[in-house]
Amino acid sequence: MPSRPILHSSFTIERQYRADVARVFAAWADIETKARWFMGPPDTWTLVERGLDFRVGGAERLHGRFGGGRESLYEARFHAIEPGVRLAYVYDMFVNGTHLSVSLASVEFHAGDSGGTRMVYTEQVAFLDGEDGTRSREHGTDAHFDRLGSILDDAHDIVSARTFAAPLARVYAAHSTSEQLVSWWGPAGFVNEIHQYDLQAGGLWRLSMRAPDGSEHHLTKRFLEVRPGERIVLRQEVPAGHAFTMTMTFLPMGDTTHVVWALRFDSADEAAAVRPFVEAANEQNFDRLAAFLYVL
Repeated sequence: MPSRPILHSSFTIERQYRADVARVFAAWADIETKARWFMGPPDTWTLVERGLDFRVGGAERLHGRFGGGRESLYEARFHAIEPGVRLAYVYDMFVNGTHLSVSLASVEFHAGDSGGTRMVYTEQVAFLDGEDGTRSREHGTDAHFDRLGSILDDAHDIVSARTFAAPLARVYAAHSTSEQLVSWWGPAGFVNEIHQYDLQAGGLWRLSMRAPDGSEHHLTKRFLEVRPGERIVLRQEVPAGHAFTMTMTFLPMGDTTHVVWALRFDSADEAAAVRPFVEAANEQNFDRLAAFLYVL
């Protein structure tokens, strides 16, 4: 049986998003956010398996099934990750067990003058089945980025991120140990008292925060998911505070650690009302964390 030729191709897709670079990059790094836009056609495709280990050397896997029983399998490995700057990965695509293609993909993130993001995606692909599937591949990738744009425009979300000059173990310990957390949590000038910190799924975090003006804030949060060294997901209990779910993701980058805080509010109107305060408060909180890690 004659061997089928390998056909080589490449394409570039450039998108302009209103969201800032931190938020766009986080949409690639967090598995729950990526699951909202990186998928097969929603009307004909169902998920079988998804996994994301977002670090250099880490793997991503997406297995799905179409209505007629045809299956797709995407397997990738990350080779370069620079938070908010670029990432590069190699991925294999299989259809019904047949190895369809091998691709080298890169994504570059550029901050816009108005606070948005210009994202440039480039893919170099080798089609192994002897057929040029460039148009189909580019069309499918375009559809992913359309969904990404819709996610980034979702008014329920507030996302903050920063890279800290400390290894993962230190950064995660600062979040997971109440004795450390009490020293830096909250915006500038806030003083904390932690009454309970049961870091496990279903556990509670109860704290009191005193603002610089002397006002007291008593909050209760419930942990929904805890993956040590990877992510912490918690729910802000109401009526003591705003109703939201917060995901804290920790990404090891050699001797540094990239941290993403993603808050998803139940109400878009409430998110809009508190957005200026929350975004500023998160940056102040990151400043306090950076100072704490420096002297730790």
